Amino acid sequence: MGTSTSSNGPNGGVSFDPPWLDEIEMPGSTTSSDASKENDLGLQDEDIDNTKINIAPPRRFSATRRALNNYAQSGDSDSLRKALGHYSRTGMGGARNVANRMRTSTKSASALFGVLRSAREGNDPEINEWVSTLTSRNASADEILDEIINMVTPFGGSIDEISCRESMAQALENLIINNPQIDLLNLKDNDIWNIIESFLSYEAFNRLCLDIGQSFEKSSLAPKIKVARMNEMHSYLESEIFIQVEKLRESSENFTPNQLNDILQDALSNTFYVYEGAL
Repeated sequence: MGTSTSSNGPNGGVSFDPPWLDEIEMPGSTTSSDASKENDLGLQDEDIDNTKINIAPPRRFSATRRALNNYAQSGDSDSLRKALGHYSRTGMGGARNVANRMRTSTKSASALFGVLRSAREGNDPEINEWVSTLTSRNASADEILDEIINMVTPFGGSIDEISCRESMAQALENLIINNPQIDLLNLKDNDIWNIIESFLSYEAFNRLCLDIGQSFEKSSLAPKIKVARMNEMHSYLESEIFIQVEKLRESSENFTPNQLNDILQDALSNTFYVYEGAL
């Protein structure tokens, strides 16, 4: 969880999504732009310029920061829930917007699932060749981890892309630490899902740190307490994301990458709907 909290975060009066977000290219694609698709609000792209529904309000995170300051000072879980609820409802314009803002994350998670399952089942010639290359040179777990990250996460220098790679590395490293003998190229489905859930929790945490983490940076708390509060916030996010992903996972085990991306988008939306319920 190395994302900095020193940024002032996004302002009001601008789009909830930065203009460069749809320009992020995923590995194996010529463009990641979804410009021809409907957005989460059911609007065609040609309609977006004619509405202010995607423009963030002034002082969008003021209520969020008040609640988060209370949490930072007291450790009160109710204050944390309210902070996350305000972040979603007012700061980001609703839970669907939060999920949509994290679409690079869900695309990467969907790609990860496909690569790891294909590596195990041997049903994709391109993946088979990749696995063969790694095994023939007796690649270490760390080398395989790096290869997986390069296969499924974007490779640019934007904040979202850097966060994506760091979160994926952290999720994979956690699996290796907890299971030192595990074979990353022959994972069971439960292991793959656990990586995805862990990855999304780090991504949600990073997103919050970038947008509203200044409450921790500017507080007078001792460094040890700051770290403890941030770890608690990550654990809280991880628990709810795990619940929501597991609920939707049960609906099907066979889906296309686009279908899985939709499932993960719904899981993130449902997570933040839960937090909005605290308001």
